[in-house]
Amino acid sequence: MLKKISVVTTVYNGEKYFDKAIPSILNQTYSDFEWIIVDDGSTDATLEMLKQVAAQDKRVKIFASGRLGRAKALNYAIEQAQANYIANQDFDDISYPERLQVQVEFLDAHPEVGVVGCNYIVEDENRKERYVRKPATEHDQLLRTMAKCIPFAHTLVAFRKQAWLQAGGYPDREDSEDLRLWITFAKHGWLLASIPENLGTHWVYSKSFWHRNFEYSHRQKQLARLQWQAIQELNLPLWMGIYPIGRYVYLYAPNQLKSFVRRFLAGSKEKTLEYSKSN
Repeated sequence: MLKKISVVTTVYNGEKYFDKAIPSILNQTYSDFEWIIVDDGSTDATLEMLKQVAAQDKRVKIFASGRLGRAKALNYAIEQAQANYIANQDFDDISYPERLQVQVEFLDAHPEVGVVGCNYIVEDENRKERYVRKPATEHDQLLRTMAKCIPFAHTLVAFRKQAWLQAGGYPDREDSEDLRLWITFAKHGWLLASIPENLGTHWVYSKSFWHRNFEYSHRQKQLARLQWQAIQELNLPLWMGIYPIGRYVYLYAPNQLKSFVRRFLAGSKEKTLEYSKSN
């Protein structure tokens, strides 16, 4: 009998993160799933360690694709998936025990919804911040959110494989493949939704000076272009063009100002928590 939901994960050199995604998924309250893990050409001991996990739990299926890159590896993983629902899980994040149960029940009850997100905790090592992110819950609100930012934590979404097939899979682009996919879902008539419950934790890890200053800059500019794309393709009000323009200002704002900009200018719903490096 086919499973109702397939968890998909891609990993590259994830040796130091085996204490995060793996126990959090294997200990879900909803246990009738398959887990497709694609090793994306790791050069450390990741693949060998994954094979050990699969040997201990038959729900885990390991694929060694060679180095494909993020978007292609995600598409490859979903191609192997047998279920109608797909739950993405990044290897360095965690899902709370009830996550799959809650999202399966939601998709069962809302056949018009193509993708569903949730509230989640952000552990930002770069800015030494810890807070709860609360996405909008309704479709129209989430469409407007796409003019401002990425509406969901990709690591904690669940979506219909049918919607992914209609969209042609993740676009083969270097970043923001998730936002591109949600825009395409909406263009095909699927509704977007988010569950107002904390269902996981997403980490933003410290990086080198090069990555902090150059990769981050490129990503923010790319997001601004995608925000404008969402405005045009989803027929959002043209005045919302202030948000992609504002992303360029946000890019150069000091960290102390970024939280204010997210919450009061971009309308992001967040609740600050105490930050601890041990989290």
